Amino acid sequence: MSEKIDGVTFAKINTEEEQELGGQFQIRSIPTLMIFREQIAIFSQPGAMGEADLEAVLNKAKELDMAMVRKEIAEQADKA
Repeated sequence: MSEKIDGVTFAKINTEEEQELGGQFQIRSIPTLMIFREQIAIFSQPGAMGEADLEAVLNKAKELDMAMVRKEIAEQADKA
């Protein structure tokens, strides 16, 4: 899949060795798929995902309007 979708970097974290990181992102199940754009977590789902579903999620993540995402995060922070 990493060769199929252009502009995506794949990484794997060993939560046994990186317990602080696993805790920071509230990872409770292995595997957990997370997608980040511009240092913002935009997707998180525990469990395995099929190739077609993964490709669809990655393409949607690439199309996401990050200006709108940042605006929504700011609005939520203002409410809190």
